[in-house]
Order: sequence, then structure tokens, then C-alpha cells
Amino acid sequence: MEQVLVLSANKWAIADEKTGEITRRGSTLHYLSDYQEEATDVSIGAKPMKITSTVEVFDVIRKGGAPAVYEMDFRSRAGAEGKPTLTVVKAALVKPAKLFA
Repeated sequence: MEQVLVLSANKWAIADEKTGEITRRGSTLHYLSDYQEEATDVSIGAKPMKITSTVEVFDVIRKGGAPAVYEMDFRSRAGAEGKPTLTVVKAALVKPAKLFA
């Protein structure tokens, strides 16, 4: 498990174009982790990352709020062309985060 600062979460559903039936559900998270590349002449600061998560993770974040620090569990799955893709499969609230006074 890794601690991250979740900035936002958005739930989504994909429907079949012909039938309208929901074929896939999930959510997208934007977050920061404590791992950052060293500053360079052209880049400095923390770059938010984007990742897919399950609907269950979205429900945990909706309950705990955002921004907040969460413990997250990541799993890999086959993505486009079989390339490995990370997905968040579990989240637990550590503490809320207030970014502005």
C-alpha cells in the first residue's frame, strides 16, 4: 500500500452504442505521491498523476472526501495492446487535507 494525496475523483460508466447497456464502470483519480523526479532546468514541483480505479474506491473517497491522504493498493491489468496498466483496487482514508486557509 502507498500513501497518496487524492485531489479529485470522478465516477464514469461506458454504455454500448447500440444497446445502451452499461458495459464498464469505474472512476478516475487525480493524485500526488511522495515520489518525484529531481528538479531540472525545465521542471520543478509535484506533477499530478491520473489513474483508473474501481467504483468501490470512488465510494470510499466520496465518503472520506478530497483532497485527503489515502492508503492505496494498486494492481496491474492488461491495457491497450496488452501493455500493463495500474488500477487502484483499495483505498483507506488516512487524514483529510486542507490545502487553502
